[in-house]
Amino acid sequence: MSKERGRRKLMLRLPDIRHLLESMTSEALAEMFESYDLAVDALERFRSKSPRQEKLIIEYEQLCREIEQEVVVYCKNR
Repeated sequence: MSKERGRRKLMLRLPDIRHLLESMTSEALAEMFESYDLAVDALERFRSKSPRQEKLIIEYEQLCREIEQEVVVYCKNR
């Protein structure tokens, strides 16, 4: 399931709030997990394609960082 893959990826990427990610549940958080999973998968595909599409890579790197920041703010404000 995409939501759980996203949760696990974020737990690896954000070890300082891993304990919060492990225990928290909400519809908003589940949507962020799913969005993160899809964005990371797309980024990996863009990075592996030849020729590389640098514009898309930069865009999706930024998207992943934004989701990570959103998750941190959400978790710390709960």
